[in-house]
Amino acid sequence: MMKKILIISYNFAPRHTVGVIRPTKLAQALKEAGHHVDVVTVKPFGDLDHSFDDVLAKLDSVIEIDRPIVKEGVAQPKSAASNNAPKTKAVNTSGFKKMGLKARAKHEIKEIMRITGSKGYTKEFKKLVKADLEKYRSYDAVISSYGPVSCHLCGLVMKKYCPSVKWIADFRDPMVVNHTSFFTKGYRSRLQDKVCRKADHLVAVSNGYYERIFGDKYKNKASVIYNGFDRNDVDVEGTAPDGLFSFTYVGALYAGKRDITPLFRAIKELCDEGKVDKNDVYFKYAGNHLGVFNSQAEKYGMTDRVTDYGMLPRGKCLELQASTRHLVLSTWNEKGENGVFPGKFLEYIMMGKSIVSLVAGDEPDSEVTVVMKRAGLGISYEEATAKKDFAELKNYILRDYLLFKEGKLPDLKINREETERFDFSNAAKSIEELI
Repeated sequence: MMKKILIISYNFAPRHTVGVIRPTKLAQALKEAGHHVDVVTVKPFGDLDHSFDDVLAKLDSVIEIDRPIVKEGVAQPKSAASNNAPKTKAVNTSGFKKMGLKARAKHEIKEIMRITGSKGYTKEFKKLVKADLEKYRSYDAVISSYGPVSCHLCGLVMKKYCPSVKWIADFRDPMVVNHTSFFTKGYRSRLQDKVCRKADHLVAVSNGYYERIFGDKYKNKASVIYNGFDRNDVDVEGTAPDGLFSFTYVGALYAGKRDITPLFRAIKELCDEGKVDKNDVYFKYAGNHLGVFNSQAEKYGMTDRVTDYGMLPRGKCLELQASTRHLVLSTWNEKGENGVFPGKFLEYIMMGKSIVSLVAGDEPDSEVTVVMKRAGLGISYEEATAKKDFAELKNYILRDYLLFKEGKLPDLKINREETERFDFSNAAKSIEELI
């Protein structure tokens, strides 16, 4: 039965940020399932990615609020050279706690500006609702997709003025994390609790996030709906491997919180031991944090093996991922911040290629590692069990290098039943069940 659905998401296509993928894909899947889908988002600004233009054209309406929350920084320019980007010092997973006074002050000010901007954005949405209450009360359901906080603030507006509309509060991230600013932490905690109390249904993107945000308090109305992938995004079957012993990393590095150094170290040691020829190794990077990537590679003498692809449109980015031999994933799992489940991981799963997962932090058995092992996707190194895992990482790379020299593909035994549950169509079905 067709439902009328409103999605509120500040991050939405054609903005060029990873945060647009979940809400945009959910909108697409719900529309393809036969529902009426309207979207409220921000007027696009900054770098734009038009790979979703066909999706946007099929939605019933996209309402844009011309109120950016904060002015975003300018991305690094693209460069074909591997060493032209400025070097920046990488920090470990506790880097936010070790900020200098000046850096911490800037962080606090920026976070206060985000909250202030979110409230201004919400006021604009409130004007839209009050100007046409009949329209907004006609929806069967509203889905607010956090972050930023404006999305759930708008959800609260809908619940106040349109109480009969079912509200699904979607948490792509917890509202409070280890590096949340001191001056906004209390506000965010209270807001998160209020959203959990007022919403009809609560959704988290991983089991770890579910525990952190909801615990047992809201188990009667909370569930996990993972991020997903859409096989229509790229013709994986028609994409040939690049023929290189290549490792591709795509995305942000969060000032070094995402740490690639275990991979660089493992390959350097194999080269020093005469087991791998350094000239066979290629690291490919796509994103705007090349300086951080190079600073990590430099520690193990690997910067000359790095090729920079800059910021790529999503379609080109997917093609790059589909053509490589190994996909590199970096995340963290630490006390107070467990359950991190990057959306990029789901894209990687879709490719059906070898994944080298690197998990920083002091907590073992991350959700990413559990899925990696169940699905047979490659190798997962965890800093919490570094001694054992580093040896396994080196052995995995060496075994595959020997296969590479014989002209063979990586030896993977992927559990398709496990990977297919992350298809975005299944996420849409779960949302339909809540509605």
